[in-house]
Amino acid sequence: MATHRATERASPGTRQGLRPVTVFFALAFALTWMWWIPAALIERGTLPIDVPWLVLMIPGGLGPLFAALICASTPFGGAGVRPFLRRAFRWRAAPRLYLLGTFGMAAMVLGTLPVQLLAGANWDSSGALAGLAALAPMFVFTFLLGGGIDEEFGWHGYALPHLQAELPPWSANLLLGVLWSLWHLPLWWNPAVSQHNLNYPLYLLSTTGFALVLGWLYNISNGNVMLIVTAHTFSNLAYGLQSAAIDPVYQWINVTVMAASGLLALTLTRGRLGYTQPQWGRVVTPP
Repeated sequence: MATHRATERASPGTRQGLRPVTVFFALAFALTWMWWIPAALIERGTLPIDVPWLVLMIPGGLGPLFAALICASTPFGGAGVRPFLRRAFRWRAAPRLYLLGTFGMAAMVLGTLPVQLLAGANWDSSGALAGLAALAPMFVFTFLLGGGIDEEFGWHGYALPHLQAELPPWSANLLLGVLWSLWHLPLWWNPAVSQHNLNYPLYLLSTTGFALVLGWLYNISNGNVMLIVTAHTFSNLAYGLQSAAIDPVYQWINVTVMAASGLLALTLTRGRLGYTQPQWGRVVTPP
């Protein structure tokens, strides 16, 4: 029985260059920023509207998902929304890959706790217990709306296959990481969210490293998007648990680990990140 692979052939006549993914990113940014910028202005008191800023954050986070669904639809030249969702909801992958995507991701973040404490962070036992108690509901929220399906059906379900079909894997994943970082930019204008207090250049470096790690995981799993959704969810949960357990969190430590992990994946795979298609310049059309 034929299986979906990240190295699938391109059908005749499907070469469209980077135009489809360019439209995707334009839509993803527009569909998110139209909500997140007003949310930031409301929280700053610049926009005198009596709407809780949090109400605007959730629909904004759905931007990449809706952009992918629009671009995958036949009116926009895609193969159709149903085939796209059928491929995106594919769960089957080797158990070792799910171990990497769950415990491996959590270990990358929580493994920095001893270093954070040595650097001067204070341990908060009650905060750690509260974080553990909230893991189950936070998992559901994050998986659906906090960086899981809402983002990854766009970034790795739609964008990365198109980017890797046209660009070398290292540049495709680096570009995705940079654009992914820029997509989050309005959060730095909103004083009510955690990103507001982070150093943005360091965040860009961390997110780009994370994109390289996820790109490698995506390729070696033959394009399993649900594995990437799971990995992104566990990473976000680990960061949340970390911030609940210690104060302050030293961003440079997290960035060093994530950037080094991405660089390691890039180096060990000689820039291919597990991608095995012999040439670029073709848009992959899975059967």
